[in-house]
Amino acid sequence: MHDAAPRPPQDYPWPEALPPLAVLGAGGAAEPAADLPAAEAALARLGAAGLEGRHLVLAVGSNRNPQVIAAKYAHAGLLQDAQAATVLVTAHVTGIAVGHSAHASAPGYVPAAPFAAPGARTEVTGLWVTTEQREAIDVTEPNYERLALPVGPFPLELAAGEAPAAAEVYASRHGVIGRLRPLPLHASQQELFDRLAALVDPDPFEGDAAEVCARLAADPEDARALLASHGLDLPDGLPRP
Repeated sequence: MHDAAPRPPQDYPWPEALPPLAVLGAGGAAEPAADLPAAEAALARLGAAGLEGRHLVLAVGSNRNPQVIAAKYAHAGLLQDAQAATVLVTAHVTGIAVGHSAHASAPGYVPAAPFAAPGARTEVTGLWVTTEQREAIDVTEPNYERLALPVGPFPLELAAGEAPAAAEVYASRHGVIGRLRPLPLHASQQELFDRLAALVDPDPFEGDAAEVCARLAADPEDARALLASHGLDLPDGLPRP
């Protein structure tokens, strides 16, 4: 598994302010685009495939960070702009909220995961990716399954252009953290660990976030099993085939 972690795991998900519409090159820099024709023109200048035939994948965690996506492409050997160029768009999806997957990643942070939340309206980042780019991201997501998200029950609004008939999203294979209902995404790993420290005994989540991440990285499977043993892994409620 390849974990693209450009910053310390305790700082996950490494948020980055992005323009509503941008084109990502191989180096990870996101260049703003005024509209979809401008994005198409930028793709053409880079020698990359246009929007037609690309897949719209909604990112809720670290995949919203262009540097993370660029690192995943580089790991797959997609090193040239023509191979790595991706269009990023700000999107809002209704019926989905974001919480925490009920597992620890290899670097020790607890990653984000979507869950069904009727009435919720959530900002995400849409990635228009080629099939090759999508496969490169898939390889880095062994704890997630990519699901089709029909825009009928989950309406989607894009900052540029009309929403397609369906988008895709990575959903956790382990469920989401919560007891009676999923915990919403905390602003920081420290906030999440402090919350979990009050819920789990024995307590691997107590202390400074960097120390907790190092502890979890030493045995990620133990963290997943511990959450499950305390009944803190809830179904995400998302539609599966």
